[in-house]
Amino acid sequence: MPFDGVSEVEIASGEQVFPSLRAAGGRLWIRSRLRALGRRPALAFSPGPHYAEAALLLQDARSLIEERDRWLQGTYRWFRGRRCAIGALYAAAAKIRDMGVAQTAHALLLAVANSRRFASVEGMNDHSSHADVIRAFDEAIALALGKAHAGAHIGSAGR
Repeated sequence: MPFDGVSEVEIASGEQVFPSLRAAGGRLWIRSRLRALGRRPALAFSPGPHYAEAALLLQDARSLIEERDRWLQGTYRWFRGRRCAIGALYAAAAKIRDMGVAQTAHALLLAVANSRRFASVEGMNDHSSHADVIRAFDEAIALALGKAHAGAHIGSAGR
């Protein structure tokens, strides 16, 4: 367990990118996205910048649903740009090239959902208020920034 008291978020492989989206029909998009990026083996990295990028991704996703009329429940995306929490994360992740960051952002948001006793981010989104979903993003962002800060200290201590 790291010094910040939070257990490490682990992602096993590229096959686990947004597992709930895969089950809901996003499988082809994700496969084509992974093919386009090329499946890279896991490399050792400094966790600081990786978690900082995940925090930025979570902030982008949060901004897509920050206004109540841009958020919805029961489906990932609707016309006129309305999205659920995962739909917003999915849209924000489409703009980046590193699917590992998207995996980490999803894992952090899922950790927040799990801490609220939901089995999935979708379940949290569909059974919570808009304000609760926005707070979940805030918690996930804070968690990512905490890990980025801790990773930066680890990286600078090794120099």
